[in-house]
Amino acid sequence: MNDPFAEPSDTRQAILGAAFRALCEHGYANVTIQRIGDEFDKSPSLVYHHYDGKDDLLIDLLGFLLDEFEASVADGPVTEPPGEDAAAAGEDAPEVAPEEAFDRSAREQLDGYLTAAVDPASLDDAYAPDERFVTVMTELRSQAASDEAYRDHFDRSDRVFGEYLERLVREAATEVSGGGDDVSGDERTVAASEVAATLQTFATGGMFRWATTNDGAWVEDSRRGIDRYLEAMLPLVETTDPDE
Repeated sequence: MNDPFAEPSDTRQAILGAAFRALCEHGYANVTIQRIGDEFDKSPSLVYHHYDGKDDLLIDLLGFLLDEFEASVADGPVTEPPGEDAAAAGEDAPEVAPEEAFDRSAREQLDGYLTAAVDPASLDDAYAPDERFVTVMTELRSQAASDEAYRDHFDRSDRVFGEYLERLVREAATEVSGGGDDVSGDERTVAASEVAATLQTFATGGMFRWATTNDGAWVEDSRRGIDRYLEAMLPLVETTDPDE
């Protein structure tokens, strides 16, 4: 996974980049403000000036990455790159989700999302989450069990990714139908939100299992099962947004 903060545009981004690199190298338990300062190319005292402690900094890092992802997938089909206005607005921001990430079908993006959660080492993509990133995200999410600030962040993160997945599911269903008639009204109809919620729960649970066990024998069977689920559900998904 490439460093999304390779070219920071201001002090905040430089500090967040240092936190990102230190976190990926040392993990949550062993990362400290001092180790973050060691990754910072200016005076480490600036880190202490801007943040009260490591959790304050890491929550800001998580929020910044989520803001950039949310902006990159806002409005329009998620199988197309962001429009010119969005690109211009984020021209000084780190490249969290570049245009190449959207140059794939909706089903391919769904497959990438699921694979990143349960088998990140198999992804050959500079912008895809790698093993270390998935591990530290699992560590950070675990903090939400006892820290309200982390819980608030992951509540929002789940909403953002849930909306993204719902749009992907709807577009993947359109691909399956060849752009034909919507299945709305069919008694077998499945809401895109239901499928998205199922995929998101699978990915979250899979990420925890991958990060906390050594035996990966379950991965192949789990992927086969979720692929069968998608193949069965996508033809039944409503392709129009009920809120529109």
